[in-house]
Amino acid sequence: MTPRILAISTSPRRHGNSESALDTVLAEIGNRIPAEKVVLADLSIAPCKGCGACEKLGRCIQEDDFQQLAQKILAADILILAAPVYSMSVCAQAKALIDRCQVFWSQKYVLHTFKEPAGKKLGLFIATAGQTRDGIFDHTVPVARFLFDVSGIKPKHTMLLLLNGLDKKTDFLENPAAVAKTKSTAGALLASLEVV
Repeated sequence: MTPRILAISTSPRRHGNSESALDTVLAEIGNRIPAEKVVLADLSIAPCKGCGACEKLGRCIQEDDFQQLAQKILAADILILAAPVYSMSVCAQAKALIDRCQVFWSQKYVLHTFKEPAGKKLGLFIATAGQTRDGIFDHTVPVARFLFDVSGIKPKHTMLLLLNGLDKKTDFLENPAAVAKTKSTAGALLASLEVV
């Protein structure tokens, strides 16, 4: 059975560095495994209200585009999340999505109704940052790992692609080392699926 890949571009800036890195990964694996790409800027996803309803009902009571995307996240065999670093963490759009995934946390750790995936599920987090200072990704990685955990992806099955020094919109595409690293990561993702 062909793995289902869901790739989520979270940046509000279309075709910038994080989305270009994501597109490079998809181009590398696309001729072997089809993928669905979702652009968060095209969807309406409200922030979590912190109401706690999901801890009682096992679902989010807000009705917006999250409901359909949540089902795709759970159904994916490979989940790829791409986000730029804004103010030392993921952008607000990515954080809003991840906060809404609290419903998975409620199902998994409070209600114990979460259905763990039967097979190996993989996660790839792509983060881009304009700065090159030490620790620039220290606050983004735990946020992405939360998403992977609550959607049924084990830590040993997650990969990170962290690219710094990419500030202007086209910096990624003009950086051969960053492009090469991204293609290598795509190859490693395929290898981990034993699809070579």
